[in-house]
Amino acid sequence: MRRIRGATIQDVAKAAGVSSTSISNYLNGRMDEMRLETQQRIAKAIKEIGYTPNSAARQLKTGNAPILGLLVPSVVNPYFAELAVAVDAAAQKKGFRVVLCNTQRKPERELAFVRELVAYGVRGILAASVMQNTEAMIGLIRQGIAFVLFETLGADPAIDRVDVVSMNNTMAAEKAVDCLVALGHTSIAYATATPLTPHRVSRLQGYRNALQRFRLGEGVVITDEDLPSHTYAHNDADLAQFGHVAAAQILTMQPRPTAVIAMNDLVALGMMSAFLEQGVKIPADISVVGIDDIQLSSFTFPTLTTIRQPYVQIAESAIERICARLEDPTRAGATIALDPALVLRASTASRQ
Repeated sequence: MRRIRGATIQDVAKAAGVSSTSISNYLNGRMDEMRLETQQRIAKAIKEIGYTPNSAARQLKTGNAPILGLLVPSVVNPYFAELAVAVDAAAQKKGFRVVLCNTQRKPERELAFVRELVAYGVRGILAASVMQNTEAMIGLIRQGIAFVLFETLGADPAIDRVDVVSMNNTMAAEKAVDCLVALGHTSIAYATATPLTPHRVSRLQGYRNALQRFRLGEGVVITDEDLPSHTYAHNDADLAQFGHVAAAQILTMQPRPTAVIAMNDLVALGMMSAFLEQGVKIPADISVVGIDDIQLSSFTFPTLTTIRQPYVQIAESAIERICARLEDPTRAGATIALDPALVLRASTASRQ
């Protein structure tokens, strides 16, 4: 088979012995009902005749780009960086590329990114934090823009065509408490930064639910409002610093908690740093548990016990949902909450 200069989809179809529709489905990742042998023939034909998909031409013809937008607060938080990598890998399997946008949790940046993406023909948006301008989002949904969120919007009846995919955050905090109680801890603090986003609220609720289940009272919750004056801002870049200051506050408490759960691993790492600076041994003097299981958590000293986010499953489920919504924008929204898992490491120990 010879190479064809300026090869078209029709040339590939003829070389592979299939229809042009099959070639289109292959190029756009719609291969669920395509036999493996057919996929292999198409791939061979594309390679041998030298066909290169013309994304620009496809966009001019359809008005749509094979691109998804991913909005995250900031990749300075390793959780969002790891989620972005998983989303990109899942999207590529479906024939999409991902444009990453750091919103800094600012509504004006969020809306500007979304409008610019839509102007370039992007029809699918994934958002890793609360979409704050819901009125604008509703207008875009009516225009056929598909949204999948990694954080719930709450019960807003006006938003009925949005899918939400996340970890079960309430369960995550409950698992953290379960772990510590099983080790004999009964005085367990919880540290959470503000603002209290839906994920943070759910984790805090899980902590309280578990304490109630074990009849351990209301517990001790440390937020920014409980801390002395500080220099850090309320953004993702300062979560470790919040943990550092929160740890100093815990060390002043009488009696002092024997264990602490951080709202995420970054906060936990900041707390561990402060404890070690003050000569407090982990886990001999205090046990620490995080949530998310970012890669750094297995390289700390001591290594961090944490609750693992199912990053790959979340990403793949989100891409499946957005592909389905692009096919049928009118379908009802769904909420998917995937189970977390405990990762037991060296930062926790039995209470003697």
